[in-house]
Amino acid sequence: MEKGSVSREPDPFSMNTGQNTLGDIYKGQPSILKIAQLGNPVLRIPAAPLTDQEILHPSTSHFIDSMIATMREYNGAGLAAPQVSFSKQIIVIESRENRGGDFPLTILLNPKIVEFSKDLAEGWEGCLSLKDLWGKVKRSTRIKVEAKTREGKNIDIKAEGFFAIVLQHEIDHLYGKVFVDRMEDMTSLCFTAEYNKYMTDEL
Repeated sequence: MEKGSVSREPDPFSMNTGQNTLGDIYKGQPSILKIAQLGNPVLRIPAAPLTDQEILHPSTSHFIDSMIATMREYNGAGLAAPQVSFSKQIIVIESRENRGGDFPLTILLNPKIVEFSKDLAEGWEGCLSLKDLWGKVKRSTRIKVEAKTREGKNIDIKAEGFFAIVLQHEIDHLYGKVFVDRMEDMTSLCFTAEYNKYMTDEL
């Protein structure tokens, strides 16, 4: 999956802000990227925003495509760049045939939550970077997000329900947070096998 050649354009990502640079990742076509697991320092580093030059660079477009391919390969509802060892503010989310609800592929760069509802709901969350772990987390049921598209355009998103939950989960990664940091009661933390056996009736 490493066919093609590295872009000959000047690469604005030459400084290593996480474990990888885009020069490391950019091989000419989408790749399945390695998921960083809890304990990897990159998951605890606040991610840096992208400049306008970085947003429009071909390496970014390739990297986003690789993030999408990786998220789908591992059946995730979302993926943040720090989860694949690149500490930049990029998230991709998508939900298809999910109990929580469906929403289309959404790609956000430099996302920021600017409004949270006071209404909270508690639900089960898992994470590709906390393999086989689940726990209950309280989140706002409605949020507003400001971000940029992969084309560099400003976008506002008003989200509710499962869409809002996934956005909050993935944006947390950009600030060095994982879902267990949001858990108020750690007694719900469990492994996937036990979650499937004992907890799915609660959904």
